[in-house]
Amino acid sequence: MALNNSTPASITVLIIDDEPLLRRSLADYLQDEDRFVALVAGDAEEGLAMLALHRVNVCLVDLRLPGMNGIDFMLRAQELDPRLRFLIHTGSPEAQLPKAIIQDIPGYRGVLFKPLADMGEIIHALDRAVE
Repeated sequence: MALNNSTPASITVLIIDDEPLLRRSLADYLQDEDRFVALVAGDAEEGLAMLALHRVNVCLVDLRLPGMNGIDFMLRAQELDPRLRFLIHTGSPEAQLPKAIIQDIPGYRGVLFKPLADMGEIIHALDRAVE
């Protein structure tokens, strides 16, 4: 679901998280920044469908999702659009992050751990991801 209209200088972010409240709050936060277009999906399959409909710059992806997991989503999405960038947004401990992400997903740009103490971290990470 698109949450606002794209402007030429906007960054389109696809938020994929199975927690509806978290998904919505992240989208609302980005929308308030005016330069972001926020799209949301509750699982990886819905995220792939959104990529078929919208030009996305960055995907903010939870690792643990129903059905296809976040890593498999990133691998499939990178095949569909090699320009895509990915930020992982997870509650999993850092030790559980597969090292292959950096090697196998050229668009991988970092990880943010839930809960974030400062929502501004997302803005900074998104800006760095599209540089």
